Amino acid sequence: MIEGSADVFTENQVATPIEAEREECPSPLSSQDVLQAFRTRSNAWTLERGQSVLAGRTLGTGPPLYFLNGIGGTHELYALIVWLLQDHCRCVVYDYPNSGSNTNRGGNISIEDLADDLFAIADRHHDQRFSLYATSFGSLVALRAMLKFPYRVKSGLIQGGFAHRKLSSFEQTLIRIGHRLPGTLQNVPLRRKIQQQNHRTWFPPFDDTRWQFFLENTGQVSISTLAQRAAILRDCDFRTRLPEIRQPVLLVRSEGEGLVAAKCHHELEAGLPNRRSDRLLSCGHLPHLTHPHRLVKLVRSFLLNRE
Repeated sequence: MIEGSADVFTENQVATPIEAEREECPSPLSSQDVLQAFRTRSNAWTLERGQSVLAGRTLGTGPPLYFLNGIGGTHELYALIVWLLQDHCRCVVYDYPNSGSNTNRGGNISIEDLADDLFAIADRHHDQRFSLYATSFGSLVALRAMLKFPYRVKSGLIQGGFAHRKLSSFEQTLIRIGHRLPGTLQNVPLRRKIQQQNHRTWFPPFDDTRWQFFLENTGQVSISTLAQRAAILRDCDFRTRLPEIRQPVLLVRSEGEGLVAAKCHHELEAGLPNRRSDRLLSCGHLPHLTHPHRLVKLVRSFLLNRE
């Protein structure tokens, strides 16, 4: 494997909670206003990839930062954090195949396909080296990308990520059934109740539209697409290859992550040789939506201190 020229941390320490926790809170963001401004000011682009056309947006100036989505939803879930980072990074967001407007790729999608899509998009932007921000499912794409072309991925931020996620028998049964089910997540019984139980507590009370946006956005994903991505998640296991990843990696934890997520974090922490960890308090699983100002301070500190 070709070794990259990535920087190294002076220590593999676990950082204390970020300074933002102790600072005066900034003015709250109006999610709908920011979303509209994001759509207006960002550059929309498309990229043909075989039988499919990938679509995304680019906003900002500075070192390139590519965002990798979780298992559901579109790139617009990152609109708040991209808006806050636009003066510090050139942010590139896009949708995986079969989500949002990217609905025309047939057949099964592999982790290799998703990593290749990332590099094709970077080529389109003429970015030979870039950093990654990935959450949950996107962490698998990030790990594969860092392994495949280590000289191109400068560094990575992984929030709520994993190198492997063991699924229960019930979850695996849902994958088999889901491949054959029509419709989208918004039609799944109890879906809103489950989302409410898992995430609502962490959303800011001053902007109910932010919660509604999250529900509507993630509800667009088809059940079959979600099952396909869950199958990728089930089959991926990068735990034994983590020591090969030499790039600096920041592992971001959040309050309320649960025992399974904590175990996955510890596996990443134990396997990655050039990593550090930080924790966001009172933010839940979706800090890019619930507390973007806090997350941006952490991202800026990690990325810009490495330039």
